Amino acid sequence: MSEAVATARHERAEAATAPSATPAVSGLAKHEPSAVRLSPQRAFLLLRYTLIIATAYLLLVEEDLRMPPVPAMLLIVLALASNVVIATWPSRFVNSPAFGPAIILADTVWITVALLISGRFNAEFFFLYFFVVLLAAIGENLWLIALAATAVCGAYLYVLSATGGQWSVWTSPSLIRLPFLFTTAAFYGYLVDRARVARRREQEADRIKSEFLGTISHELRTPLTVILGYVDLLLEDEFGPLSAEQRTVLDKVQAAGGNLHHYLSRLLDVSRLVNRLQAGREAVMCSDFALASVFSELRYDFLDLTGARVEWPAADLPRLYTDREKLVTVLRNLIENALKYGGGTPARIGAQLDAAGDTVVITVADRGIGISSAELPHIFDPFRRTAQAVATNTQGVGLGLYIVKQFTELLNGTIQVESAPGMGSTFTVRIARQLRPPPAQRLA
Repeated sequence: MSEAVATARHERAEAATAPSATPAVSGLAKHEPSAVRLSPQRAFLLLRYTLIIATAYLLLVEEDLRMPPVPAMLLIVLALASNVVIATWPSRFVNSPAFGPAIILADTVWITVALLISGRFNAEFFFLYFFVVLLAAIGENLWLIALAATAVCGAYLYVLSATGGQWSVWTSPSLIRLPFLFTTAAFYGYLVDRARVARRREQEADRIKSEFLGTISHELRTPLTVILGYVDLLLEDEFGPLSAEQRTVLDKVQAAGGNLHHYLSRLLDVSRLVNRLQAGREAVMCSDFALASVFSELRYDFLDLTGARVEWPAADLPRLYTDREKLVTVLRNLIENALKYGGGTPARIGAQLDAAGDTVVITVADRGIGISSAELPHIFDPFRRTAQAVATNTQGVGLGLYIVKQFTELLNGTIQVESAPGMGSTFTVRIARQLRPPPAQRLA
């Protein structure tokens, strides 16, 4: 037996130190996508420079090639300077969800002010300008936005030609105003399209993660069940008597395998639940129950956790008419998090009615590692774990708080969190005492 083990170890060592079977091939050209495609930040900067230049040229031509008013020129200089500053920012700021809307609002304001200062544009042009901005904001994609902007500019040109006026193909309304409007549509459309694509990619990534978790949990649970079955047979002496040392080792294997099987089963259930939530197929089943019974069930659930301490509410608790299972899931996840990240401190649970008596307020607090202010807005996102949670090597996939928020909203409730690093966290759940009128009340 020892010779076989030594041989196996030797073979594994040779496999680990063996050179790669794929030889290096020289003389092959490498394709670098970054060399042929603009980064999102660079594309944004170029398009914004184009918009600023188009605005400056529009003002200059409308002033008969004289310098526009000083305030208008100052706005253009500030816009150019802001683009230079934005070029130095890390890409995570430029690609953040709030960046696009902020730029659209800021550019719309300064361009509108600059055009008003010049005093050369009538109300019809401003209506057309805001219409193009609105068109870019609601467009389905960049190509449709560009096509619609071309149609709008063509219609504007036709109206000018049909109504007459002192203009020609070589003067401002056709040569300058139309390119300005088209540039505005292209720039704003690019920002809106980029935000929409990023949101779709994020949703697709969440869907793939959820499907992967469900598949891998199912595929791992099946062979693990077989392994645990054989371990049970060995412990029952089905293949012959075991020594005390062998039985001790198998007991450890059985305990570790049981924990892993429980974790995989729960992960599979969570992935199925996430799929139902994302598809909008999670039903709400209301019933009448006492809130005290919910805490009694949760007490039983946390008895097996070694060292787990929970301070349960002692006040008189009301009866509710809502989805009991979802409320239990919400509280169970919050209490588990309070115990996992509480640093050994007890989780404190509070429950009371609000002043009006129609809303139940439940708090779950701990004095553990806490959450930084930068991560607080994202803790309810799926598959999101805080840096503090990762640093503690605590098991989790970042779905617990996502489910808590989704279930709370299904119960027409809200959830808030107050936290700071090293100071712990307090989650406050507010749900209606009666999600809908009980059957007796509806019949009455």
